[in-house]
Amino acid sequence: MKAIKVLVKSIILIFLISSCNDPYLQFPSNSQVVNDTIDKKLWLLKHRRYQEPGIYLYNETNGLLERELELPENLESPHAMAYDGEFLWVGGIGEEESIYQIDPQTGAIISEIPNIRTEGIAVDNDYIYYSVYETNIINKIEKNGTFVEEIVTQNASLSIPDIAIHGNYLYYLRYTVTNPVVKLNLSNKNESVIPLAGSVDTYCLTTFNNELVGVTLVNGISRFEQNSGNLISSNFTGIEGWITAIAPYYETIESE
Repeated sequence: MKAIKVLVKSIILIFLISSCNDPYLQFPSNSQVVNDTIDKKLWLLKHRRYQEPGIYLYNETNGLLERELELPENLESPHAMAYDGEFLWVGGIGEEESIYQIDPQTGAIISEIPNIRTEGIAVDNDYIYYSVYETNIINKIEKNGTFVEEIVTQNASLSIPDIAIHGNYLYYLRYTVTNPVVKLNLSNKNESVIPLAGSVDTYCLTTFNNELVGVTLVNGISRFEQNSGNLISSNFTGIEGWITAIAPYYETIESE
């Protein structure tokens, strides 16, 4: 589990953060709409028990935090997030957690799916996939909470810390130093392991533009080629607090 892993490696975490001279990020004084084909942006979920909790829109290209939203008041231990181009979906691992549908402009709660504890959420059109806390199971539900399918994974450990989806494939993370990502075919449920070259302590996962994107214990962001796992880039953000989930930012454009 994420909390246990952080405690075990807290000494390493403190050492790495204290040894970095990068300045902490600042909010831009005048946020402007940026072409996302040039700037890479991510939604970041930060735990409420650490510095500066909340939901942030982070511009990875220029290192600026462009938006801040408050966490849902009753979200005890935020650990899961996805973005469908219109709404954010956020969940956690507290005793009586829910999955919240959130307006990404205001932070207002649009809807709530109660009684779900999860570390990982992925959204695919009208469906939500979420990892069932402290099991090797991933559930598929409709956005109104109606149960659709249970997927029993074959290569997961006791708990799945994060999931992502692209096309007909679901990617889930497992706690292991080597080969941390598993690719699951949603049609036949076959699984294959994807080694992430240069990956250390990857515990947040998303996918976008044929890349796997991960976050490490010291809030570093790494990008990998989606099929091979080859490292594309690695960047220490300097962001304070604990990033527990990420999601790619993009806008859905309706044709006239």
